[in-house]
Amino acid sequence: MARKAKDDTPNVNSVPNKDIIQRLNYLYQASMSLNGVTSQSSPRRKRVTTSDSRSYVSSMKVVGQKTVVKMDPSVKRTICKGCNTILVPGSTVTIRANKSASHGHVMAYTCAHCKTTRRIPASPAEKGPKPRSPPLFARNHVVFSGGQEQVEPDGTFIV
Repeated sequence: MARKAKDDTPNVNSVPNKDIIQRLNYLYQASMSLNGVTSQSSPRRKRVTTSDSRSYVSSMKVVGQKTVVKMDPSVKRTICKGCNTILVPGSTVTIRANKSASHGHVMAYTCAHCKTTRRIPASPAEKGPKPRSPPLFARNHVVFSGGQEQVEPDGTFIV
């Protein structure tokens, strides 16, 4: 019997664990939307929605651990490790840039709910090459002195 021919080229659109990744994405988006819901008429409702948001994040962590799916570091940085709150700058987290001996600068994220502080090294500012100054003769400076030709700032020669 002849063997079946296998397609040697892998399908680009096939993602392993696609259903699990979609579930994690849904839980993250739902917790983000519940975290942003504010009701000025009832402060109790805000407390309920934030607790629902935290429960979605904790279930997202459990699903990620059981299925051995690695979450993106940018998603991990938006979740508080102490209380599973979604960290939104200005509302649920305060961000400070502190100096560090080993990294230069460190971003300190402090959760407003549980006061947990997380320090993440800040990427260094990109420094481009220093612009070189033009040579003296191109800067309209005095090139010769002592009875020889001199150049004025407007570019005229003095004899």
